[in-house]
Amino acid sequence: MQPNYIKQKYLVRFEDYTIKHYEKDFKKKYKRAWPATKESIIETLERISNLNGLNIIDYICKSNKNTYLLKFDFAIAQNHISPKASGHRCIISVCNESLTVTIILIYSKHNIERSGGQETIWWKNKIKDEFGLVCMC
Repeated sequence: MQPNYIKQKYLVRFEDYTIKHYEKDFKKKYKRAWPATKESIIETLERISNLNGLNIIDYICKSNKNTYLLKFDFAIAQNHISPKASGHRCIISVCNESLTVTIILIYSKHNIERSGGQETIWWKNKIKDEFGLVCMC
């Protein structure tokens, strides 16, 4: 049976905050591989509706701004490490009305280790403090 792929593309954008505070770490550490990795993230999230059921994306909650918050695991291009094992994540906000995906945070596990906290607590505090986003559970 052929999978039923949704052809509608979402607009993918990075928040200025995540570019300024986190993307620079990836650019510095993965100099040559980062442009291909970023392009892959964008191309994958443009077709986010087709990721349903895959283990690289986890539904978190509906937010107070009428969007859905999800966690997306990604791998660095040419590293041969799976997205889950890589420890690289994006917290994204998805609006199905405007067909937009906003990458709120892009981080690696070492970002959390430096802060001394647990991953979920760390990113929930970040999105609340920087964007006013909270889960409506």
